[in-house]
Amino acid sequence: MTPSGRGALVAGFFIAVVGIATGYGAVLTAGLTLLVATVLAVLATRFDADLEFTRKLVPNRIVAGTPAKSIISVTNTGRRQFTTGVATERIDGTGISVAIPNLEPDESATIEVDLPTDRRGVYVIGPLTVPRSDPIGLARRGNTATETDQLIVHPRTIPVTPFPARRRRNLEGAPSGEAAAGGITFSNLRPYVPGDDVRLIHWKSTARMDELMVRHNVDVHRPRTCIILDTDPDVYDEETFEQAVSSAASVILAAQQRRFPFQLRTVNGLVLEDPMAIRSMLDQLAGVKATVTEDQDLASTSLDASRTTTGLSCAVITGRSGIQKLQKLGPLRTRFEQFTIVRMGAAASAQVHSLSGATLINSPNAEQFAVAWNRSVLV
Repeated sequence: MTPSGRGALVAGFFIAVVGIATGYGAVLTAGLTLLVATVLAVLATRFDADLEFTRKLVPNRIVAGTPAKSIISVTNTGRRQFTTGVATERIDGTGISVAIPNLEPDESATIEVDLPTDRRGVYVIGPLTVPRSDPIGLARRGNTATETDQLIVHPRTIPVTPFPARRRRNLEGAPSGEAAAGGITFSNLRPYVPGDDVRLIHWKSTARMDELMVRHNVDVHRPRTCIILDTDPDVYDEETFEQAVSSAASVILAAQQRRFPFQLRTVNGLVLEDPMAIRSMLDQLAGVKATVTEDQDLASTSLDASRTTTGLSCAVITGRSGIQKLQKLGPLRTRFEQFTIVRMGAAASAQVHSLSGATLINSPNAEQFAVAWNRSVLV
């Protein structure tokens, strides 16, 4: 019931009471007329419109900035002509008016609705509702005509060069043991774990250490990439966070397309790693939010990454982080062969700085980041 309908109901009741109390038939008739009109309006909106709707998103996955549409098909399944009406299509809770044309019985029409794709995200499309109203607006009801669908807007990516193959051939091996096993080049010796190939047991070291020791081999031609994405909202504005996500997606995509092992970690707990389909990875990145958890920060997330089997080359992507926050990453530089820190939105133009054991890139956006990144990894 609309505000007008509720007002008519209350007014009709009091007018009828006054008519009965005073004995004026005209007043009683006026009150009863309002009451009957309100009841008839409610009854008129009890039944759904004789319309059948279907929706198709074309496409249902899209890169930010490219067009997508909701294709709505409507059919008049009733025995009477349907006159022009307006339905409401919801996009993440925001209503968009959809004009429905006149339809003869069994006639169909197709309606196209442009969807917002300017920003990365996971959007709920629907439900479509069709309002039913009486001629004088005393009652109105929105009938759900469709289920909801999901539109996934992937972050934009820019072509970048992946981290190059390993530069150093340290036969002593990385002390933290990050390298992936099963390659062709000796890296170090480590304790035997169940499942290791017994042919890799190093018997001389086993006798000396009084413990089964095995050779740890790596494939130096398949660089392992680790990306740490800072999701602390205090170091970003809305736009620079989008640029940071695009930059992270670009580096991971470059590694994945070349079948290089990779891992991406966010401070709020998301972990993506190979083997993983490109579409699945981008689906996950579409929903990343600028949030943090109480027990994690940029330094602890980076430390966790350094303990995994993926992390020979690491890039930390953050926003306008201060020197105190970045200083906490200092001890981690020695855990990776290549260590890059990216500060998104930190300068008017892309700048690359060499630090002790690391590279610092200041960049205003993802496009400038790609230029600086390609220049730094090819050095």
